[in-house]
This record gives sequence, C-alpha cells and structure tokens, in this order.
Amino acid sequence: MAALAVRARNIVDSGLCTRTSAVPDWLARLDQLEHLTAAAAADRRATLQILDDQVVIDLLVLSYLRHGTPYALWSDTLAGFAQDVLGVTTWAQLHTRLDAT
Repeated sequence: MAALAVRARNIVDSGLCTRTSAVPDWLARLDQLEHLTAAAAADRRATLQILDDQVVIDLLVLSYLRHGTPYALWSDTLAGFAQDVLGVTTWAQLHTRLDAT
C-alpha cells in the first residue's frame, strides 16, 4: 500500500492530476471514496486490500486532492496505517506471535 500511496502523491505533486475531474472515472471513484470514508476502519481496510491497484491509486489521488493527504483513509486507525502503509506489525500482533512460539 505504501508504494501505491507514493505513486498517488507523485501523480498529484508532478502536476499530472491537479483536479478531481482529471481522475479516470472520477464520479464513480469519488462515490467509492465517500463510501470508504464513512465505513468502519476494518471494513475500509478489507475493501482496500481487494481492490485493483489502479483503483486504489485513483482513490488515494482523490484523497490527496480533497483532504491534502493520500492517507486520509487511515485517519481513524493508527494501527491500520502502521500495518497497511508502513508494513509494521502492531504490538498486539507481535504479542500473539510471541505467545504462539
């Protein structure tokens, strides 16, 4: 997910996409973004994992354009951000793994 977020940031920062309507199929993507933003964090994270990479990039570009950051979808879940974007195992998961050995 981190690589997709970097690609989304580069698309916006380089000027390739400077407005919402420049995103392919932007009306559908904007609707998806609004539904994801309103969804519970666990549902949002699960949905992002099954979407095609290009769709996720489009959603992150829209997030960047509308919220100033491609990471707005993780604003309410620090553990989700750490796991999905940074690739960091959270403490609860680490404890579970240690106890399992």
